Formats: sequence, C-alpha cells, structure tokens
Amino acid sequence: MKISFVMLGLKDHSTGGYHFNFKMVDALRNAGHDIDIVHFTTIPQRIRGSRAGGSFYILRRVLKYKPDLIVISKSYVFMIPLRLLLSFRKYPVLYLDHLEWHGSTGLIHRIRRLFVYWFLSSGKRVWVNSRSTATDVVSLGIPEEKICIIPPGFHKFDLNPANRRSKPVKILSVGTICPRKDQLTLVKACGMLGNREFQLLIPGDETTHRDYVEAVRREADSDQLRGKVSFPGHISQDDLRDMYDQSHILANLSHWEGYGIAVAEALWAGLPVLAADAGSVPELVTHGENGFLIPPGDVEGCADHLKKLIDDDTLRDRMSETAHKRAEKYFTWYDTGREFVKLAEETAGSKIRRDQPYQ
Repeated sequence: MKISFVMLGLKDHSTGGYHFNFKMVDALRNAGHDIDIVHFTTIPQRIRGSRAGGSFYILRRVLKYKPDLIVISKSYVFMIPLRLLLSFRKYPVLYLDHLEWHGSTGLIHRIRRLFVYWFLSSGKRVWVNSRSTATDVVSLGIPEEKICIIPPGFHKFDLNPANRRSKPVKILSVGTICPRKDQLTLVKACGMLGNREFQLLIPGDETTHRDYVEAVRREADSDQLRGKVSFPGHISQDDLRDMYDQSHILANLSHWEGYGIAVAEALWAGLPVLAADAGSVPELVTHGENGFLIPPGDVEGCADHLKKLIDDDTLRDRMSETAHKRAEKYFTWYDTGREFVKLAEETAGSKIRRDQPYQ
C-alpha cells in the first residue's frame, strides 16, 4: 500500500507529536507499506517556511504519488488546496489529531474550531491519543464512529530505584518551557516550601517562548530559590531516563495534554506525579493513589502537595509502587504501532496479506 504521510510545519519541530508520527511511519514501513513523508526536511529548501509554497507543493506531490491512503498530521495551515481537492477526489484520509487547535480563546478559538472541523470532516477516520482528546473532537461535530483512540507508547526502560534513596528530594518537570506547561506556577510554589531541602530540575526547549522563559528564570533566581533550580535545556532520551531514575517526584502542571508521555514514563519509573487536573492526565493519575491532581494554576495547592511528598517518605514509597504497577499496563511503542497499522489498513480498505507480522 502507498501512503502519503503529511506532517509539514513551519520549522523542523522536535515535539512529542512529531516523535509519535515518525514512530508510526516506522511501524507502517515495517509492515511492508511504502511511505512518502512530506515534512520540513523533505521539501525543497527554497519553500521551507512558506505557507503558499508548501501548500501547493503538498498538492502536487500527492497527485504525483497517487497514494492508497493519505495520513495528515499537524499540517492544517498547509492543507487548504489538498482539502479542496478532497471535495472532488475521494482519497481515503486518516487524520491524526494532536490538539494543535487548542490554546486560543474567543473569536480566534471559534474560527480555529470551524477550520479544524472542515478538515476532519473530510477524513474517513480520525486518530486520537486519549479519551479526553476524543471528547474534544466530538465537541467539534465529528461523529464518534469516525474516531479511534490509540494511546502513544513508550520504552519500558530498565530502572534503578536505589538512586532515589539519595537526598535532597528532586522534583522533575519535563517539557518545552511555555505558558501551556505552566512551569511558572511550579517555580512560584517551590518558593513557598520554606527551608525544606530539594532540587527542581526543568529540562526542556527554551527557544520558543523566550519572554516566558525569562519570567520563569527570574522567579527561580529569587532569594528563596537561588541555587535550588536548574535548567538543563533540551536533553536526550537517555539523559531523561537518568533523570527519572534520580528524581523523586514529577510535576506536570500543563493546562492541557493530549496524552502526557512524560507522565506515563515517570509513572513507569515509579515517580508520584503532581499534575494539573486538566486534559488527559487524569486518565493516568488518580488523586491520592499514584499522585495528586490540583486545579490549573493553583500555586498554593501545588506548594501544599509538594510539602506532603517531600516530608513523607512513606507516602512517596507507597505512591511510587502504585505508579509503577499502573504503568505496567500502558502501551509500549510496539503495541501502539501494531494498532496503528491496523487502523491505517482499515481506513484504506486494504486487505493486504503480509508474509511477516509487524515488528
């Protein structure tokens, strides 16, 4: 089967959504399918970052390739010419919805919702990563029977929990430093922890929201926190796993998450998770069992629950055990790839018989 996999953006991103997409490209290729990727690095350099140039390049490339299936992700701004074509040419389309249309308000939000509905309504199926995302897509007017939930996977890496016996308590917060991730609330809460001994680690990209990064760093440089907060920047997956091993708590205060791979990885590593009660994270974290949930932006609530987790070793150990047991049931990338291949083949109406199973 020939598949056009379109995930063109205005730059070469390294987000969780793109990581998922490339994992699914590998799964489809391992299943024997021919994939043509339309991505920032696969288009002519002269049109990279050009909305008009990229849009018509996609149209020409898809028409030339003549795919059996079109998979579209993270490309709405470039998809208008192809979307118009789909009104006349009945290519089967599988949309991947990573909630890119969140984060706006008022009239802009309503316009973006209509825009996204226009695209998704042309798809035969819509992939989503959680029940929360599925609910958001249904709220656009997309029929439930079009939607398929397949959660992202993660590598169930080897653990060394003995590292976690060392003090001081280490609080880890993973992700791009930006308003949606709300590291500012976390840093402010840490400033309310008094004379407790702890370290706060905030690895993540700092290039996208520079004004916000400066505000977070200024807060971290207060008299109460000086020397207790570090910003390692963008780190490798291996370095991140080492941080999971050496940390005691994960703090994820995002105002919304489509899934929350960092939360799943931290639970696997046995870290209690302190998270905002928003998006899909409550599907992973049960308040009082493997972590705590607080209202988004609640500085005092964040500080109160951090105090509990820092002061009570027995509580952390109990939550750690529950966290790891819960994560044992989560999908690996193998599981996700297997289910995604099935979805792609069903969307295309493919009846391909493979000599070898997906690996």
